[in-house]
Amino acid sequence: MARAIAGLKDGKVPGGDGIPAEVWKHGGDNLFSRLHQLITKAWEVGSVPQAWKDASIVTIYKKGDRTDCGNYRGISVLSIAGKIFARILLNRSSVHITPEVVPETQCGFRGNRTTVDMLFCLRQLQEKCIEQDRPLYMVSVDVSKAFYTVGRTGLW
Repeated sequence: MARAIAGLKDGKVPGGDGIPAEVWKHGGDNLFSRLHQLITKAWEVGSVPQAWKDASIVTIYKKGDRTDCGNYRGISVLSIAGKIFARILLNRSSVHITPEVVPETQCGFRGNRTTVDMLFCLRQLQEKCIEQDRPLYMVSVDVSKAFYTVGRTGLW
């Protein structure tokens, strides 16, 4: 839990409970102990407080015409306590992410993997195919705004 709290970024907007990351970082032993009790209870009963799951959507202007809705992106403002719990779960589950479960070629949603890494791999593959005089077929899909088209009711 200490590692999850230490990893919080300062200066971010707190969730609906209004408790910023700095309070969790510097709140002392009593606050730390109380959060530990809440997390332990959530783990035991298999359910987290609703406030940890609730999010406020805030729009952030990107660039371009301010009257065009496509030039804004939404961010979810979540409870910091919920983020701490989620980070603990991630840290515990990440030890089970082995090449048998998630192949090394999977870069999406993995730490220390970027689009640049995949572009490098793609370029290497392209050069190898040219070198060996073999055809290379590719499909490229732009999913930059795909989040808004996902049927989220089916995910839950």
